[in-house]
Amino acid sequence: MTDQASRLRALAQGQQAPKTYFHGRVVAITSGKGGVGKTNVVAGLAISLARMGQRVVVMDADFGLANLDILLGLSPQYTLEHVLRGEKLLEEILLDGPMGIRIIPASSGIQELTRLDTMAELRLVQGLQRVAETSDWLLIDTAAGIHDSVVKLLMAAQEVILVTTPEPTSLVDAYAMVKVLHLRDPEKEVWLLVNNGQNLDEAEETIGQLQAAVQRFLGKQLKVLGVIPSDPHILQSVRQQHSVADLYPTSPSGQAFQALAKQIKAQVPLQADGIPSFWRNLTTEDS
Repeated sequence: MTDQASRLRALAQGQQAPKTYFHGRVVAITSGKGGVGKTNVVAGLAISLARMGQRVVVMDADFGLANLDILLGLSPQYTLEHVLRGEKLLEEILLDGPMGIRIIPASSGIQELTRLDTMAELRLVQGLQRVAETSDWLLIDTAAGIHDSVVKLLMAAQEVILVTTPEPTSLVDAYAMVKVLHLRDPEKEVWLLVNNGQNLDEAEETIGQLQAAVQRFLGKQLKVLGVIPSDPHILQSVRQQHSVADLYPTSPSGQAFQALAKQIKAQVPLQADGIPSFWRNLTTEDS
């Protein structure tokens, strides 16, 4: 703790911190509305990447309804709030999840990441940099909706995965999210994932409807990841506080998550300066 305090004091006094680099990927997973299974998707993707030998850290950035730890049956003694207050190092609050994934638990009601004071920001950035040195992926589970703090996280991330379901309200809210991101940066790419698809025809119709609206009104194309099928194993897993990718990896949804992980790994490029770039983008977006 003394070591950390000395580093923070040095930074506050304008001294240079040692450079650290994250040769990995920063991916934010979001949704236009709640209730589409976004956190299930985050957990399933994280575990499937880990099963492929990838080192994964998941940051629960839903400060209103933090529930990733609950979904995985974990009970954090400390959360991000303790790090921001200087009571714990980030490494001390990490939770060990299935397949070796590591989770940064959030705490409902804490400050938004874009509203931190200087010292809290330094604590978080340094902690993320240290953790990232032994990680291949940082997955960010955002809150649902187009709140400004969520949009800033999405704009700062290397890649954005937008989760929707075939329901009309979910599609409308998904389009609203794409529109908001497009207005911030027309070049910002968005990956589309349909969750809880009843069959392939329904999933293709959902993708087609959203693509058509985005093409017509925004003049852009979404990058399509495919579909996570409706599967009773998902509900069974949730009731047992596990991810379906961990408990039932050979189920239809478990196999879909494995295919999703392979696709993401193949198509998302390595980023040589991921965490520092993410934070610079976030603070720039805030200014």
